[in-house]
Amino acid sequence: MQMLGTDFVHHLVEQEIASTTILVDNVISGELLVEAKEVIKNFNCQFVIALGGGKAMDLGKMIAHVSNLPIAVLPTSAATDAATSRISVIYDEKGNFQKYDFYEKNPAIVLVDTNVILNAPQTMLIAGFADGIATYIEARSIFEENGRNTRHEKPTLAALSLAKSCHDILIDEIANACHAQRKGMITQSFENVVEANILLSGLGFENAGLSLAHGFHNVIMGDKELTITGSHGQIVAVGVLLQLLAEQRLAEYPFYHDLFADLLLPTTLKELNLKIEEINLQQFAEKILETKKAGNHISPQVNTKRIIMALKQLA
Repeated sequence: MQMLGTDFVHHLVEQEIASTTILVDNVISGELLVEAKEVIKNFNCQFVIALGGGKAMDLGKMIAHVSNLPIAVLPTSAATDAATSRISVIYDEKGNFQKYDFYEKNPAIVLVDTNVILNAPQTMLIAGFADGIATYIEARSIFEENGRNTRHEKPTLAALSLAKSCHDILIDEIANACHAQRKGMITQSFENVVEANILLSGLGFENAGLSLAHGFHNVIMGDKELTITGSHGQIVAVGVLLQLLAEQRLAEYPFYHDLFADLLLPTTLKELNLKIEEINLQQFAEKILETKKAGNHISPQVNTKRIIMALKQLA
């Protein structure tokens, strides 16, 4: 990652564009944000560029917002759909999820180089696939129940269409895209999956909304007593299965379970290092339901009993 950043800075120098760099290793602390704002002020920046993964995007959007500057997002993998959104994920000093911050503007530029994405680990492409599948699974529930998105707005048919298109492309193309990446080839299937992971999923989730799958992610990432293993997309994969079970879409569950398993995505809580015997299931289920307060749509048919039963099945 640092090599990519160094190369990028060299390209800026060649174009006679002055820049300064802030490295994001792991947690975006309050101290780092203060430091970043001071750098922006002292350097008299005119543009923010976020190069990297989720943490770099989150910090870049925060800086751009507080400094009232435009931002260009340059993702180095297709692991999430965060690049296009006007949202940052806020964590505490230990890396635990706290909340979403919403901004007035989306990034001015989202620039994706599939040569860069090709060289990222394939687990990242597959994690982004799971995040993209969740976009439709969650959007569908919101539309079926006349729900609202994370901005408490009623989503449009265009949002659902984007989410469905994302889902269908991923289902059709993921196997060929993974094969192409293993061969080091940029094919149309690979391009399609990258576009679905980043663009279609990003526009889909932000406009259609989030539901239980991401609510599950936020709860376990916000619990300091849990030691969770897995990336955002890997956790959301289990969240998708949890949502299908809690909504009693039992006919669909085997398809997604087997699809995720074939791609070596986690399909159980144990694979995330989440042991149900070590948590209070009633409280855990209630916390998932409480993500409604943060803007996640949870089906009125889903209650703590259903969530607990689903958690036990996924143990």
